[in-house]
Amino acid sequence: MFELQYFIIGLIQGFTEFLPISSSGHLVLVSELTSWNDQGQFTDVAVHVGTLIAVLIYLRSHILSLMINFLTFRFKNNENLIKIIIATLPAILVGYFMIDFIQTYFRNIRIVAISSIIFAAILFVSDHYKIKISEWKNMNYFHAFIIGLFQILAFIPGASRAGVTITGARFLGFNRSSAAIFSMLLSIPIILASLVLTSIDAFSTSFNNIDITQSIFAATVAFITALLSINLMMQLIQKSTFNIFIIYRVMLGFVLLYFYA
Repeated sequence: MFELQYFIIGLIQGFTEFLPISSSGHLVLVSELTSWNDQGQFTDVAVHVGTLIAVLIYLRSHILSLMINFLTFRFKNNENLIKIIIATLPAILVGYFMIDFIQTYFRNIRIVAISSIIFAAILFVSDHYKIKISEWKNMNYFHAFIIGLFQILAFIPGASRAGVTITGARFLGFNRSSAAIFSMLLSIPIILASLVLTSIDAFSTSFNNIDITQSIFAATVAFITALLSINLMMQLIQKSTFNIFIIYRVMLGFVLLYFYA
């Protein structure tokens, strides 16, 4: 029988991974508000695989274009891939040196609540800062690097990796759809890097302590909910702003401060 814990973990990871509302913040919240035992790193790897497959399917046309251009081995054709690499490097470098410190001292409800409110306000400013019709493919290397610096802020629980990268892109004048698409493209190397790091520890654990069936169940839930949430977000921002996510984050932050912090 499948356990509720694995369903909730898959649901939260899938639904929040690509929305600007912070997946890590919600997972911290779940760990603080329940008495569940840690699900283990193998399950963490599994749900990340689920969300990775979801974003690969949704962005399949963009990814196929990047792969075809890469196989030409021409610098000009690979400018978009280079932008993704440039935007990814700052977070990889900072994460390598700071991840243990951040997980030790920053993972608590008060920080999740405060950062949820602060970064929601910053997203609001960027989303209404100026309206400019500019697609991510027109981005230059400096723009990519700036968005990469914004991505570093995602290590703060509650900040949201999707949220800060979308914020950076909006400040630079990219339209909402392009900001969201570039944010999701940046999630791919970040998720892959996270998978490599957590897989090393996960597979060094005795397989006697791993419930593979439950982990696959959580991954399936994460995959389905991630695909649904991506489609939902992209449909919403075609017609409106990011306000619905901003309002949710502010409300969540104040509720957490009032009841738990």
